[in-house]
Amino acid sequence: MPRVAIVGAGLAGYTVARTLRAAGHEGEIVVVGAEAHRPYDRPPLSKAYLSGELDAAGIALEGDEEIGVGWRLGVAAVGLDAGTRALALSDGSVLGADEIVLAVGASPRELPELPGAPSGAPAHVLGTREHADALRAALVPGAEVVIAGAGFVGLEVAAAAIAAGAASVTVVCADTSPLRRFGAEASAAVRGLHERSGVRFVTGVRVVGVERSPDGRPVGVRLGDGRVAEGSVVVAGIGAVPSTGWLAGSGLALTPWRAVACDDRGRAAPGIHAAGDCAAWGEVSCGHWTLAREQASRAAEDIVAPGTAAASGEPPYVWSDQHGARVQFAGRLRGDETVSVAAGDVAAGDPLLVYRDSRGEEVAAFGIDQPRLMMRWRKTHRAVASPSPQVAAA
Repeated sequence: MPRVAIVGAGLAGYTVARTLRAAGHEGEIVVVGAEAHRPYDRPPLSKAYLSGELDAAGIALEGDEEIGVGWRLGVAAVGLDAGTRALALSDGSVLGADEIVLAVGASPRELPELPGAPSGAPAHVLGTREHADALRAALVPGAEVVIAGAGFVGLEVAAAAIAAGAASVTVVCADTSPLRRFGAEASAAVRGLHERSGVRFVTGVRVVGVERSPDGRPVGVRLGDGRVAEGSVVVAGIGAVPSTGWLAGSGLALTPWRAVACDDRGRAAPGIHAAGDCAAWGEVSCGHWTLAREQASRAAEDIVAPGTAAASGEPPYVWSDQHGARVQFAGRLRGDETVSVAAGDVAAGDPLLVYRDSRGEEVAAFGIDQPRLMMRWRKTHRAVASPSPQVAAA
């Protein structure tokens, strides 16, 4: 039986390993992970883990089952020869495999340093357990928090900071309002949810760097218009980039946004698949939990029985907890949809929004504290999962 090497020990990598065994693969499986931890779930890092509701055991992906995997943890892949399927590892060893699956995910973007500014610790980011541990330690009662970025991560950190008793929480949004890509109605509902809880928004301006005191301590962020948004705890929630820098010279094609270019079954080259946030299947990025898990399963099935794996048909889905409210989105958006309120109320902060394309067909839904209606929509709209040029992501 062929040896399969999986690079990445997160959700996608672990799902590949489990699916391989479930599909009947009896050969050797080696999982290479840059972190020393066994696989854990990352979405809670900015939600329940950051708030302390879950500990390390609570976000572990592994159950009691033993799937027979060889773990190479605390060791990063630093190079790949796609032609010979040989992986160079950070400990100096070389790992050869018959099949390789790249599931290295993405790394959070960091805020730049201002020219001539004193050196100091970088702004907080959220990508690993260590990142979340450091941020949780900083979110103490009375803290002054400023967050660059008003996507899901930035908003979840804002909610966690309020719950921790922060004296002030400021979110800087480059767009005109938070989560603007989901439309004016969704953005207004989310903004109202946060403002009622005490979060302040600064919109329509970008962060150009971390403002520091003479001894290097963060004191806020410098904005593109010259102002400073003050805060002793600075957090960057400005997106992530695929962790693919180590693939330079590998022979694999990367997209302009540095994802591994794959066909619609995740094949990047003979004997090499990619899945999750580091991959682009048919020029479509992943960017969220449900699609990463589906891609990982399909890649594993394609290794065991090439050409037989089928898509689940379930629309991409993302959820978020903010100030005690459950925010959910399912589907895909191209940007030209019409939006209607199917239930609840935008001003009250509990709408169910439905998005229709130019043909009048429902292609997505957004809800705040509408879990039953969102579940019903997801069950009855599986057909909207066909690929499109843009995927709404967390």
